[in-house]
This record gives sequence, structure tokens and C-alpha cells, in this order.
Amino acid sequence: MSESQALQDLSFSQSAINTYVLYNQNYNVIPVKIRLKGANDPGAINLSPGNKLLFEIRYSSGQAKFYYTGKEVQQIDLNNGNDSDDLNTPTSDNNKYNTLRYRQGQLAPNSEEDVINFNSNTYVRSFGDIDGVDGGPGAMFTQTIQGSAIQAAISK
Repeated sequence: MSESQALQDLSFSQSAINTYVLYNQNYNVIPVKIRLKGANDPGAINLSPGNKLLFEIRYSSGQAKFYYTGKEVQQIDLNNGNDSDDLNTPTSDNNKYNTLRYRQGQLAPNSEEDVINFNSNTYVRSFGDIDGVDGGPGAMFTQTIQGSAIQAAISK
């Protein structure tokens, strides 16, 4: 694979993708808070290596929304509620765009990256967090299509 192919956004069809999977491949335990629309601040779910969380993706007129246990997701927080290390879901309180956006931490303040764009139906193959997730070592997120899901595998 050439370098330009590695950096190129990959495409998908909305009709074929209905799930987003967050998979801890071999990273430290990640305290995940799934912030739901209209709900109180949730407790953390410890995402251990080898485990995954699944989010349903529903579309309406091309606009994507993420759902967990049947409730609309606003944010997937990867550091127990601290600022940064967040996946802000499409067209939500924290993200007005039809994208899934990742917000890094202290070494890249206010750095946000669209990792899935539901307007162009594209996703990035990989993205990183140079200061690590929840204070851990530098992290790499590798996104692939697995059946009807886009999976983001988190590794050291």
C-alpha cells in the first residue's frame, strides 16, 4: 500500500453500516462515560483490553445519530469525565456537524478531528492521541469495517 493510499479517507455506504464498535485491543483499562441526551452524568464503564462497546447508528435524511441501550448518545468520554479524550457524536450538543469527532488532550489542546464524516460517507483509517487516553501512553485508533460496523481498535 502506498503512503497516499494509507492517508486517504475510506468510504462506506450508510445502508451497510449500523454499528460503531469501540474496541480496546491492548490499551490500559479505559474509564468510559457514555453521555446520553437528557440523562444525568453516568457512572464509568471500565473498558478492559479485549473488550468492546457497541453503539447503534440510526440515520434520518442522511443525518447520523448514535444510540446506546436505545437512548441517544451525546458523547463517548474516554477519561471518566475529564476534559478531552472524547468522541463527540454527530449532530449532538457537543458537535453540530454530521461527523464523529475526536478531541485530544493536554499536548494538543482543543485539537479535534473528524474521524467519520456521514455527509461524504468516509472515515479515516487511523488517528492518534499523542498524550494518551486517560493519562496512559500514546494511543492509536485504527478503524476498519467489520461486517455492518465501523470498529475503532485502541492500541498502545
